[in-house]
Amino acid sequence: MKFLHVLGVIITVSSLFACSTIDVAYTNKQAIQKRMKRVAVFPFDIKGAGWGDEFSDAISHQFFKSGKVTTIEREAIQKILQEQQLSASGLIDDKQAVKIGKLLGADVIIIGRGSALQAYRNNKFEPNCIDTFTLKAINTENGEILLTVRKEPGRAWDWRYRAKFCCGLTLIWNLNDILIESSQYDDIAKQVVKQILAILQEENKR
Repeated sequence: MKFLHVLGVIITVSSLFACSTIDVAYTNKQAIQKRMKRVAVFPFDIKGAGWGDEFSDAISHQFFKSGKVTTIEREAIQKILQEQQLSASGLIDDKQAVKIGKLLGADVIIIGRGSALQAYRNNKFEPNCIDTFTLKAINTENGEILLTVRKEPGRAWDWRYRAKFCCGLTLIWNLNDILIESSQYDDIAKQVVKQILAILQEENKR
């Protein structure tokens, strides 16, 4: 009886941890598949951090690594931004981004903004962590938003972190460890691109 009670608690807690703070929203899968060919990822605007361009590089890298999406080099994007006398800090509006995307020959442009997480572990500041973040993929043909990705505050759980937390019985990894590791911009980039590619793969099966 006691064993069943403990098992029930574990299952309940695990179900709570299964929730991720990263959410993808879209309406037209066919449009995403048709247009998500050549992508320009603009520098992101991350409040409280100076690594918005590095985060956008991480997103580009994950797309390139997949072999399913062609990405435009950051140098080409920065050159066009300079020619148009626009800031490379990510502080441009949707219409400007679409205009630049067309000049770059991109089918889709990706812009994003968010805020840095002020995280500490063992009284030491942990850099490169994201608290909240919103990404938009915009069709350069008509300015339509193809999809949005939103990271809410909190831990971006996936199977890796659930396994580390549960298998370690919280003795090796605690909730603060999970928060910090799952908020690193490289890890957020992996999770975001993975969810976008899942949409493309789902369409390709049809």
